Amino acid sequence: MKQTIGILVAMLFCIGIASATTSVDTNWNGAGSFDTHFIAGDDAQADFWTNGNFISGSFQATDSDNNPYGYGVDSVEAKVKSSVVNGMIAYQFNRNDAKTSYGEAGQESYTEIWGDTASFGWKSTSNYASLKSCNYGWQSNGQITATGNQQIYHSFFNDVNDDKGAEIMFIGNAVTTITDMSETSGKSSFTFGKGCGCYTNAEVDIVGSGTFDLNAYANNSIVTDTGITTDGFLNIHSEFGRGFHYNNFALSGN
Repeated sequence: MKQTIGILVAMLFCIGIASATTSVDTNWNGAGSFDTHFIAGDDAQADFWTNGNFISGSFQATDSDNNPYGYGVDSVEAKVKSSVVNGMIAYQFNRNDAKTSYGEAGQESYTEIWGDTASFGWKSTSNYASLKSCNYGWQSNGQITATGNQQIYHSFFNDVNDDKGAEIMFIGNAVTTITDMSETSGKSSFTFGKGCGCYTNAEVDIVGSGTFDLNAYANNSIVTDTGITTDGFLNIHSEFGRGFHYNNFALSGN
């Protein structure tokens, strides 16, 4: 997947002299494969891949080169909107540096979608304190969709090296819409499906058959918005033949 070769691609790299920001703005439309990799020094990295019979979309990323408060970590943002026919979409954002009084680096957002058709809209931001996925105003609903035979995986890890975070997985044949508007990391805590100072908007709607799982991992406790509290590990599993609806999968862990 990570070895695809980009074709049918229009790319524009911009360096702003006055603001000292570094940015990329790229679009694609056609058939084949496309990948792009935005490396913001040692602060963060955003990677995107897609291939299929028809692919289209846009990817923008900015390294603000701003070093707020002199902490040695720049603010970084990546935004993507993508669709595919008979293919896949994958996206990964890693926060690689931090002001350690706010917690160590090592946060990651990752999404992979395979389907007869699929779409993805996402925004990630990182700075000295955290990694956040604040999609309100960019793609507030239906960040992940797929039709037909499909596999969907999305995860947000507060400590990717120690497996602390949450993930959702679906395999089946269906029409699927997943809304996951917000996710945030903290020093030793995280939110999944909520946060960013926004109302909670975390919903799964599947018409068809398949298997769905929500997993969460934490050192101390996991608390769901629907009233489940547990320590260490949470698994919500469903197998169905005609449909599945999960009104609010939001949770927090620490």
